Amino acid sequence: MISPSGHGATSPSVADPSNSLLFTVNPDRSVGIGWNTTTTLPVPQNVSTLFPAGYTVRSSSSFSQQDNAVVETTNVQYQLPPQIYTQIPYSLVNSINLTATQSGMSGQGTLTISSGLPVQTLSLVYSTSPTKIEANATAQIYFNQNFGTTPFANQTIFQTTWSKTFDNSTWRDTIRAQIQNSTSQALTVTAFDAKATNVDSASATVSIGFVAVPSGSATDFVAAIENTLGASIPSGLDAMIRSALNLVTGESVNLTYTGLTGKLAVQYTTNYVRDLDAQLNSIKNQFFQFVMSLQPVGTITPSEQFLNSTTITVSKISMTSDLDLNAGTSSTTLSGLFIAPPTVGTNTNFTIPGLFQTLGSVPFPAPGISITLSGGSDSSNQVKLGVTSGTPTPSSTTSNSATWTNVSNATVLSNVRFVVQPISSSFFALLLSPTGIAIEAIIAAAVIAAILLYARKRRAKMPVPLSPSGPTPAPGFGPSPAPPTQ
Repeated sequence: MISPSGHGATSPSVADPSNSLLFTVNPDRSVGIGWNTTTTLPVPQNVSTLFPAGYTVRSSSSFSQQDNAVVETTNVQYQLPPQIYTQIPYSLVNSINLTATQSGMSGQGTLTISSGLPVQTLSLVYSTSPTKIEANATAQIYFNQNFGTTPFANQTIFQTTWSKTFDNSTWRDTIRAQIQNSTSQALTVTAFDAKATNVDSASATVSIGFVAVPSGSATDFVAAIENTLGASIPSGLDAMIRSALNLVTGESVNLTYTGLTGKLAVQYTTNYVRDLDAQLNSIKNQFFQFVMSLQPVGTITPSEQFLNSTTITVSKISMTSDLDLNAGTSSTTLSGLFIAPPTVGTNTNFTIPGLFQTLGSVPFPAPGISITLSGGSDSSNQVKLGVTSGTPTPSSTTSNSATWTNVSNATVLSNVRFVVQPISSSFFALLLSPTGIAIEAIIAAAVIAAILLYARKRRAKMPVPLSPSGPTPAPGFGPSPAPPTQ
């Protein structure tokens, strides 16, 4: 049995931080989940050499409960290496600014790019609604013979290329069809126009407009996407999709890049409904009940039953990620995710087999991952772990946790037992405990010793009275009688 050290116990360190899970089981039987993972990315050698060690893309995201909303704030920062942003063509990008907001299915945004490239200024303005997407872009182009045979070399090549592409209705129809096909005909492009003005030997101004609406009889883009799925989308799923979309009440994003310093910064804020966890669990339950209703009797898996019976809390999540293009790795750390899974046993002595069986339904790649189980505590109770017979021996333990490394199938932890015990934290309980009685005896002995020592010191300091000269009177209760008169 592994007993927690008490209310002030700290979270254990996980043995393998690169791929690990931490489950903290609390006295109320909720489970906090922590996750660390590192993934190898297929970054080409010629790309990785451009990004020296120490220049990682760092992002962080966290949820917070506000009075009227659950707010998720995400920040991304990246400092480009000098050999990137100081070299052509990257050094020619002066600045990039993006500002966008979204409320429900309606939004708007502006993108501005300033550079020393042929397209020296680019401005894009867009807006969206449930029934319309509209975007307009303008750009100022400057010609330079150093660009060889490209459309930016001179006025003649530019106008020849322009007349074959954006100024050609057949070419535009082809692009329009490609856009519609890429969305499985969910939207119809009603406008795709372009024009070039103020064209001379030095420069030209280009404008492009784009408008799209839901296809067919669809009343909005959600219905249009559902229509593309045809008979493959069951009835009743539309309400769940729309409920999920309505969880987000507002979004905003700000992106800035400064070419002088090579610094990129992105801040993304999402506002969710105030009761996000409750609504999310309601949608989850509807989905699993819907899925299970379509399955033949006896074919519902234990994992589906477990997920249907488990409530989740996402409004406390925080996550950080690091993308290292030099090493070709992506690392992610997550904490603050809580679930309330079904348990087996009593409220104070239970197992959570469904959690580990569901986790075990997706085997981990070799050599497996590290799983740590930790006992949590509150102001009144604490949880201790019981590693029962049949469970693999932990690779390491602390006073309130056990860690198993190289786990390939989490089902082996299904029988780990969690026992809730009260914390004797009251002063009265302390006084009545054996430890308290011993402390009281020590304090009493110390007080008595102090009193005796004080009395001894006081007696040693008292002055001795001076006796008069002459014979010492005999002891008795009074003075001796006077001698008889001669």
